[in-house]
Amino acid sequence: MRKTLTLLALLLAFCSLQVSAQDRTISGKVSSSQDNQTIPGVSVVVVGTTIGTSTDIDGNYKLNVPKTAKTLRYSGIGMRTKEVALGASNVLDVVLDADVMKLDEVVVTALGIKQEKKAVGYSVQDVGGDALTKAGSRDVINGMSAKVSGMTVINSTGTPGGSSFIRLRGWNSILGSNSPLFVVDGVPMDNSYNLSGNPDDGTNNGLESVSNSNRALDINPDDIESVTVLKGPAASALYGGSAANGAIIITTKKGKAPAGKKGVSVTFNSSIQWDQVNKLPELQDKFSQGTSWETGTPSWYGPDYVSQAGLGGYPRQVSWGAMIDTLYWDGSDYKWDKNGRIVGASDPNAKKKVTPYDPYDFFRTGVTYDNSIAISGGNDLASFRASVGHLKQTGIVPLSDWARTSVKFAGEAKVSQKLLTSGTVTYTNSGGRRVQQGSNLSGIMLGLLRTPPTFDNSNGVSDPSNPEAYMFPDGTQRTYRGGAGYDNPYWTINKNPFNDDVNRVFGTLTNVYNVTDWFDITHRIGTDFYSDRRKQAFDINSRQNPAGQIFEDQNFYRHVYSDLMFNFKYKLNDSWNGNFLVGNNFFSRKTQRVYTQGDGLNLPDFYNMSNAQSVLTKEFTYRYRTASVFADWKIDFKDMLFLNATGRFEKSSTLPKDENVYFYPSASIGFVFTEALGMNNNKVLPFGKLRASIATVGNDASEYSLNNVFNGGFAGDGWTNGVTFPFNGVGGFTVADVAGNPNIKPEKTTSKEFGVDLRFLDNRLGVDFTVYQSNSVDQIIPVTIPGSSGFAGAILNSGELENKGIELMLNATPVKSKNFTWDLTLNWSRNRSKVISLYEGVESLYIGGFEGSDARAFVGQPYGVLYGGVWERDGSGNIIIEDDPTSFYYGFPLASADLKVIGDPNPDWIGSISNTFTYKRWSLNVLIERRQGGDIWNGTEGALTFFGMSELTEDRGTTKVFEGVKASDGTPNDISVTLGEDWYTDNGGGFGAVTEQFIEDGSYTRLRQASLTYSVDPKLIKGTPFSSIDLSVIGTNLLLITDYEGVDPETSLTGANNSQGLDYFNNPGTKSYGVRLRVTF
Repeated sequence: MRKTLTLLALLLAFCSLQVSAQDRTISGKVSSSQDNQTIPGVSVVVVGTTIGTSTDIDGNYKLNVPKTAKTLRYSGIGMRTKEVALGASNVLDVVLDADVMKLDEVVVTALGIKQEKKAVGYSVQDVGGDALTKAGSRDVINGMSAKVSGMTVINSTGTPGGSSFIRLRGWNSILGSNSPLFVVDGVPMDNSYNLSGNPDDGTNNGLESVSNSNRALDINPDDIESVTVLKGPAASALYGGSAANGAIIITTKKGKAPAGKKGVSVTFNSSIQWDQVNKLPELQDKFSQGTSWETGTPSWYGPDYVSQAGLGGYPRQVSWGAMIDTLYWDGSDYKWDKNGRIVGASDPNAKKKVTPYDPYDFFRTGVTYDNSIAISGGNDLASFRASVGHLKQTGIVPLSDWARTSVKFAGEAKVSQKLLTSGTVTYTNSGGRRVQQGSNLSGIMLGLLRTPPTFDNSNGVSDPSNPEAYMFPDGTQRTYRGGAGYDNPYWTINKNPFNDDVNRVFGTLTNVYNVTDWFDITHRIGTDFYSDRRKQAFDINSRQNPAGQIFEDQNFYRHVYSDLMFNFKYKLNDSWNGNFLVGNNFFSRKTQRVYTQGDGLNLPDFYNMSNAQSVLTKEFTYRYRTASVFADWKIDFKDMLFLNATGRFEKSSTLPKDENVYFYPSASIGFVFTEALGMNNNKVLPFGKLRASIATVGNDASEYSLNNVFNGGFAGDGWTNGVTFPFNGVGGFTVADVAGNPNIKPEKTTSKEFGVDLRFLDNRLGVDFTVYQSNSVDQIIPVTIPGSSGFAGAILNSGELENKGIELMLNATPVKSKNFTWDLTLNWSRNRSKVISLYEGVESLYIGGFEGSDARAFVGQPYGVLYGGVWERDGSGNIIIEDDPTSFYYGFPLASADLKVIGDPNPDWIGSISNTFTYKRWSLNVLIERRQGGDIWNGTEGALTFFGMSELTEDRGTTKVFEGVKASDGTPNDISVTLGEDWYTDNGGGFGAVTEQFIEDGSYTRLRQASLTYSVDPKLIKGTPFSSIDLSVIGTNLLLITDYEGVDPETSLTGANNSQGLDYFNNPGTKSYGVRLRVTF
């Protein structure tokens, strides 16, 4: 301790030599060349020293400088750095240009540290707040889509409030989270995606009845100033294990006085958007409900038909009936159809020719209203910003909606010359009525698409809430299967409601005490608390549970976060200077869940637990804490060589008591070779930088991984709700199948990165290229152990996952004139993942999906490959055709008894091009995205083929010679067969043994965003209360080009979970168009 104090004293004495020479005060104002508005937060530093300050809320600054000072350097986020020579005057006003090439950009990195981008030795990328909102994005995740290289965003569904999947640079954890850490104003914000349903149901496989929100949707995009994406572990290592997958650093807007005057400014944003379905599967509309199996001839069989041939309900289940153009309605009083029964043309009661119904008439045009208002003001001592936002969205599915209301306050006060205090607090309420999806018997698309074209689910009723469409007077359900099977979509939207209500408070408080010009202390504390209450009901006569059922799911989340940091700036001589930061962090998280299930309803339409005949409640509590110390050391040599090393010791509560501290280091180097070669003023290559980094970070074990635990008793099949204990008064618990591990370790990811940053042609062209490799070892996975242990498996550290990738960012200004500018941005990335190993004797691990068509971690394969049934093949890969005339499959391909890897959902590459054309007061932005490759299991097509509803089955009755070789002698197949019901309801359909035939390429090109904005000339509003008016026409997903046969290929059955590339009656995506108004006064 004595040595430490002595060293600190010497450092204080050394740095005080600089302070003693200060005898001149320079003051002024910093503004933008684009709009003449003042810029707060600009760093002003005496070149060659560590002496500096920042502009206040009005863009003003005041700085004491030494006699020997010759130049001041001005740098700010998104602005070109500028050096200005000091003259005789003590007043120096400076105008900064926007940094289109982002050459001198200041970025916010881990722990809220600001530094010039050229000094960073790893890849970071920024997205401005305007870029998030210009096309009307409703949440931050989708607002970043196609704007960051190395980032994958999948909007899992087009329903209001649906989840979005996000990851950076591939996959780091086999069964854990691969989502990046979200940090808002220096404090982590939870972005969990919480599944609904019985927590003891081990059969849901990542599937659930609706698409719930991940919690980043609670952020109002209008409150965001900028987003910095820290892509790799070297960038995010200071956050420790919570940022093993990178970090999304969000800086929200702060207060400032209106340009050129005191007082307050008001900003009002308002938009309206119309949403429509952008893509749906092609269905057949030529053949009726029915079968040929009853009589040998394709015939219509209606909802009330009972098979006379021992076929049960099959004839009314499928659409293998007669051709619709041969059928008529008889006009009789037939409860299943207001037009009467369907009869043949020869029937004497035939009256009106049958016309096929269009099931897609079910969908509506959704409308989204998004309004926000913000009041901002301040002076040189304090500033504030208060905002209120409200978004209301009605979906393309009738009666579905989602809303978000946010209230935010941000304030900053200069308490003294040395103490600066700032804080934010945000309250958000979100929720709505959600849409059932395809993984359950009430799924909208499941009931809609399987319905034959001769059955109108709406029964001709235009009002979707009118019970005449879906229910008989006795309360039973009207479906094409006679009330059996699955729910009528109109029944689902009325009688199977799912509502959620989230209330959230997020707050930060930061104090910065400037002890001297070279030493400051920062303390930051934050909290994130929310309650997520969900209620789902299946009314009496619902197919999910005919007796009726209610679920109430209450999730409570709370975390507290605290940083204490000591920051030292130092200067060794005119060439060497730097920064040293040391601090500690505390994080505490508590999650509670109370799940209540009520079975057997007494009364219909009364969704209250008191209406249930039996009620079961379960409660779960999870606690997690970490305590850490960390250090960050930066060295700068002549503003051209930048060295950075960080280290973090982290102690975790989910690790063994005696082995719960781990060290996570990182190191990076950046070399501006153009500075070393004196090329700063070179017109061809004015800037060139090489960078490299390496880091190791961890990913903690989840709560209770150390111990053996009990689960409530449950028996189920993954489709219905199963049986939960206590049942009929009998209680029951079971020991979890997987044993805990008292010696568990965190997963560890080591990442290496190399990059080059080049600027050409007087900074008109910028290229940023990165290559990286990461290896994640000690994966926390369950493995099978001998049954004599009493467990089916145990949690172990085993397995390795590798990612290799390339990223390219290009910025260019091809045209720049007095009135016209063309700016272009290109992002391109490719990632190759590979499961190096799992556990001795283990070839694959299940991740999610349905058995036989699921996603897996498979040794030697990319992560998340699709796994299922395949055709029998010979050694050359040819499909084997049955040539035994006595076989049922004569002339048809043979199914293999094996399950194999059948697809890879990971894209070959992802790229986007953004073009912004500015002409006088007009601005047009067009963002085009291309996703090349990435397989999708089209389970929807497979099921519809079985039911005779896929457009593919319109070839029934035609002949075909399947490509392949004969089973007996291996010669090319020449056997002609007739396609039809027998084939498609067997191995030719989705319920047969072969899954690979429904694997499709998910490639697409889309017009991701477009906006046309007109900014009213300030001269036209001079003398009015308004300082600016912007009017925009906006659109999202306006054009989609793809060969995929299902819904929009940007889809995910399992939402934000790891298993991707699964489409089983997923709800469709949307395209949107609208107008947006932005007014300031």
